Amino acid sequence: MTLLMFPIGQCLGVHLTGAAESHVQQVRLGSEIVELTVEEFAVWALAHGLTDDRSPWERSRIVALLDDSEITNGAVLIDRLLTRNLLAEVDLDSPADFAAGHRLLPLQLGLGNTSEIPTMFRSGTTELALTGMTRTLYDLWLWGHLSPNLLIACKEHEADLTAVLTALHSLLGPNAACLDLAVQEY
Repeated sequence: MTLLMFPIGQCLGVHLTGAAESHVQQVRLGSEIVELTVEEFAVWALAHGLTDDRSPWERSRIVALLDDSEITNGAVLIDRLLTRNLLAEVDLDSPADFAAGHRLLPLQLGLGNTSEIPTMFRSGTTELALTGMTRTLYDLWLWGHLSPNLLIACKEHEADLTAVLTALHSLLGPNAACLDLAVQEY
């Protein structure tokens, strides 16, 4: 059983709460804006993955990386964020419930492919490609937000859900995409 950890929501940045040094991080979760402490945000941000690390992004990896930081209660913070639906732990052997409850939103520009590497599709800025992906993942990334949830989007784009989830941190790490709550089917 492989349990991958995913962050849920879109980062909205810092929100000052009064005194110049007092602030929270805001994350949009569905139609709500939730506030995270600096420590909670560090854990949530780390759950996106590291852009140069392709190993499975599991709870134990996050806790191990947090143990090397100033955050000493990483496991407690993970549990708190799981309870608040800002993190999700997904069993790759049975991911359908997770996929039915969440959707994938693109956060960067779609840059398409190039004649030099026609099988790799990119996203990023007009100045810099930040992420490369297969045609199937690119189509899902580009159009999946029009589906009410990730499960339906994978079916519509003939994408294997387990393969998508396995590759998802390559999109989350460089903020090419975010996971959000599913919307009602229309």
